[in-house]
Amino acid sequence: MKWFLVALWLAVSPLASAADNPSPQNWTAWLNRVALAAQQLNYTGTFVYQHGATVDVSRVAHRADGAEEMGKIDVLSGSPHEYVSINDQVFCYVPDGEHVKVEQRKHYKFFPALLPVPATAIAAHYTIKPIGRSTIAGRDCIGVILEPKDDYRFGYQLWADAATGLLLKAVPLDANSKPTGQFVFTQIEIGNAPERGYFKSAYAGKKIVTVGNLPIGDNQVSWSVKQLPGGFNKVMEANRLLPGKKTPVRQLVYSDGLATVSLFIEPYASVENPMRGLSSQGLVNVYARPLGKYQITVLGEVPPNTVIQMADSLKEGN
Repeated sequence: MKWFLVALWLAVSPLASAADNPSPQNWTAWLNRVALAAQQLNYTGTFVYQHGATVDVSRVAHRADGAEEMGKIDVLSGSPHEYVSINDQVFCYVPDGEHVKVEQRKHYKFFPALLPVPATAIAAHYTIKPIGRSTIAGRDCIGVILEPKDDYRFGYQLWADAATGLLLKAVPLDANSKPTGQFVFTQIEIGNAPERGYFKSAYAGKKIVTVGNLPIGDNQVSWSVKQLPGGFNKVMEANRLLPGKKTPVRQLVYSDGLATVSLFIEPYASVENPMRGLSSQGLVNVYARPLGKYQITVLGEVPPNTVIQMADSLKEGN
């Protein structure tokens, strides 16, 4: 019912009112339309993810036929791999010699489906400001900037197709509101539904090795962050088998709808050369510390004080 009411509200909220009268309420409605467009439209295209001197190219396809929402991303540069999504289940296929590793994930978002539905929580923690229009992949786009209202998250520029609301460009900003990279479509076709067979993995006929999360037993230690920055909520918790690790690692994932932070907890005795302190690479900040018999590592595209506060307030128990 909540999704139906959101869709109904957007259907009676014309684009012209958001574009011509940029009040906070209208821009929140526009972001809702952008968020829903990535889930409800059929589209195929090619986008570029540029970060520093690195450029990654991917092909994306999306189909929404009322019965299922299906998506597929083929990574065309670097090591070949692909993501296939069916509703809220995401499968990552990575070739590894003669076999293919397959990992199932939940709550995994990829461009252009970056915004939460509904987008009300975004307006609570980001100030939404219009930044004009631009042509992207041959389409007229409306741009907004999301300025964080506190020091716990970074800002973003978002450019969406004026006709359909589909997000065509996303630019993460640093603490000084300077661009640090971008996701941007170089080619996009909106409206035609890809055939259902297209969403079958190209690696389906290979020897499959399933990797992924392990169940959390009733007798295992529970964890919680006692001083969460405003707007962040836990969206996932699992035991994971990670490359190079001999024992499972507990992972907790928190998000404010845009920014995501992961906390990794592992027995200290099993960690070779444990990290301590803060390190940064671009927008990604990593903070590590010992906690009793555990090693805690927190990382995310958020300011340093966010990962430090979450790591320092992590406690055993709910």
